[in-house]
Amino acid sequence: MTTSQQPLPTVGDTFTIVRHIAAPAGAVIEARPPTDTTIATLITAPAITREGDSVRIAYTVAVWAPGHNQLDLPGAIVVSLRGKVDTLPDVVIPLNVASVLPAGKSAAALAPKPAHRWIAGGETSMLPAAVLLPIALVLIALLQWRWRARGRPALVPTQLPPALLTADRVERWLAAGEARLALAHLEWQLRERDDLAEWRARADALRFGAVDSPELDQLVREGWAQVAEERPA
Repeated sequence: MTTSQQPLPTVGDTFTIVRHIAAPAGAVIEARPPTDTTIATLITAPAITREGDSVRIAYTVAVWAPGHNQLDLPGAIVVSLRGKVDTLPDVVIPLNVASVLPAGKSAAALAPKPAHRWIAGGETSMLPAAVLLPIALVLIALLQWRWRARGRPALVPTQLPPALLTADRVERWLAAGEARLALAHLEWQLRERDDLAEWRARADALRFGAVDSPELDQLVREGWAQVAEERPA
């Protein structure tokens, strides 16, 4: 078994400790991390590579304690093809770490550097708000105007069979304030009458208007009169 360490690191550095252990072919190797994390912390899982009749284990660690340290590295666990478990003895690795502090001075004697001055912020300006606010108000006004101009959404009723569109039903729609609904049914019934193009044009103008109009009821009754004329007595 051999152990190697890369050149002298400083506090906070990351480097790799490599161990070589003898292991029979086909054996399963489990490498255990260092026990004292105040000296070194394992960064990634140990990398295990087969090299002939031995195994190379690479421990990538970060070191924290300056000076001359001894890092306890638990022995690897070897499981043979026959199921025999063998735990190798722990090893102590000398770990020399250079300090990042000035030589010859203790940490308590070192004064921290003064704080950097505040970075001046940008100037506050109302120009973006002054430019964007009128645009936003214009857009809101246009949307409101469009909404009012369109009025209530057009009703797309399920068309009744001709026999169910009766004078009583039409009058009940009118009494309930549903002149637009009645008009939609009547337009469907009279859609193929070329002589009623003018009536349909007036119906469209009023039905899609912004507000209800007393003329709607009159248009409904005119349309119903035309439908009633087409029906046999």
